[in-house]
Amino acid sequence: MKGSHSNRKASGDEMAYATQVIQDAYPEYEVVWGSHGDYGGHRAPRDHTLAFRLRDRRGRYHSNVIWISPASLSSITVAWVKSMVKRGTSNKPRSRRRS
Repeated sequence: MKGSHSNRKASGDEMAYATQVIQDAYPEYEVVWGSHGDYGGHRAPRDHTLAFRLRDRRGRYHSNVIWISPASLSSITVAWVKSMVKRGTSNKPRSRRRS
């Protein structure tokens, strides 16, 4: 890193690993990567986070935006991916107040 203010970037190996894990979890969908500016920067948890969505062959998305830190890419699992996608795409209200 150039300095303490520099944002960590994901390596090619980390991106390849994360893409493979996501594809293992959802082989029927394509992984679409994005970043801070691609999915509405003000919604990103931090400036340097990455995000992905799942898209079918017809171009229809089947997940909300899932944010992930570059430092966490090499430790994601199929179970984590499925949990995050399920959590982000549920049609159920998240709390009783929102129902």
